[in-house]
Amino acid sequence: MNFRFFRSRRFPDSLALRTVLLVIAVVAVAEITTFSLIHQYRIAEHKHQAARYIASHVRLLQSMLPGLDAASRRRLEEAEAGEQWLPLRHDDGRVPTVEPESGFARVLAGDLRRALGEEILLRQPERDARGGLWIGFRAGGERWWLILPVLRFKPHDLPHDLWMKLGIALAVLIVIAGLFVRDIVRPLRRLGDAVSAAGEVSARRATPSGPREVRRLAERYNTMLDQLAQAEAERREMLAGLTHDLRAPLSRLRVRLALLENEAERGGFERDAEDMERIVGQCLDFLRSEAPRPVNADPLPLADAVSDEVARYRDLGYAIGISVDEEVATCGVSIDRHDLRRLFDNLIANATRYGAPPIEVSLSTEGPGRVRLSVRDHGPGIPQARRARALEAFVQIDPARATRGNCGLGLAIVRRIVEGAGGALELADAPGGGLDVRLVFPAR
Repeated sequence: MNFRFFRSRRFPDSLALRTVLLVIAVVAVAEITTFSLIHQYRIAEHKHQAARYIASHVRLLQSMLPGLDAASRRRLEEAEAGEQWLPLRHDDGRVPTVEPESGFARVLAGDLRRALGEEILLRQPERDARGGLWIGFRAGGERWWLILPVLRFKPHDLPHDLWMKLGIALAVLIVIAGLFVRDIVRPLRRLGDAVSAAGEVSARRATPSGPREVRRLAERYNTMLDQLAQAEAERREMLAGLTHDLRAPLSRLRVRLALLENEAERGGFERDAEDMERIVGQCLDFLRSEAPRPVNADPLPLADAVSDEVARYRDLGYAIGISVDEEVATCGVSIDRHDLRRLFDNLIANATRYGAPPIEVSLSTEGPGRVRLSVRDHGPGIPQARRARALEAFVQIDPARATRGNCGLGLAIVRRIVEGAGGALELADAPGGGLDVRLVFPAR
């Protein structure tokens, strides 16, 4: 069997619509089959009733005709046909010569032969039997013909109101099927939304409802979420403990480096220790960014907070410019001040380490109800093909960066913080060269 039709775009892609169509198709086929069988049974019964009716006429005429005189026979032939009487004709030149080929004629001839025990002849005026069916029998040594009108042997069709009732029944079944399908599809849709949110910052549990199989699927999904959360907690705890434990030997290493008399050796060891501390710090920042934070009841004034961070870096000797649109001066953002500082530290560190001065920070509106924070440098930037990889954790887009105390977590930490605040991060080419990191937040 070819199932390409069920996979084609012409067939509905919705489970609910497919199920309803399946119910309608099954019910329609069952009803049409039932009506067809009833109609066939009515046709067969009508044929047998017509044969019994004609056989009783023939027996009556076979008993009457031999005892009638010529005048009585003539009056009998001239009598008008009624519901209880069929036209009678004597065998003469007016008898049709065409033998009928319809199924009704064959069944009728067989039933009459079995009922009367003699040969019965059937004729019709034309191929379409518009003149009725002529039935020949013998009575008193002569051939006589009964004429069965078309309307008397044509089976009646099913009543029209029966088809109307079928349509009403199908409409009721569609409503019932829709209610049942909704009870199946709605839990599946909620489960699909929960699965879609599984890769986001906060995963959603599915509420078991609907049929038993759907409830079991939701329960297993919730069990999987619990197992993943437990594994993630264990991983976070292990990394946090590892990076925390590294701080003590690093501190002892710095004390010993301070006791070295060789300035050249001490400078090299100190740079290595600084790189190790930077890696440990990035790992701790990344782990902190994974932990969900409650939304601030009071929005943080973004323009003031960013200005404070820029001033802090200027005091350290960094060449950083800032521009703030008037519309953004009073906007607030749902972000923690410490998270904003960690975000700013990673962006400035990346811009100074891999870009080139000056660094420009700008605040502007991004459509209605959204604020954009841009941090750009004048370095080589990041190629378009590598930007998606640059946002992933522990990814080094340039192998040489691994030797400078970098573990590929800077932009991953920024993305985690921004998405946790309901915003989005985009890497773009800055006008005139350099990388433009754009952070878009919903304004409160």
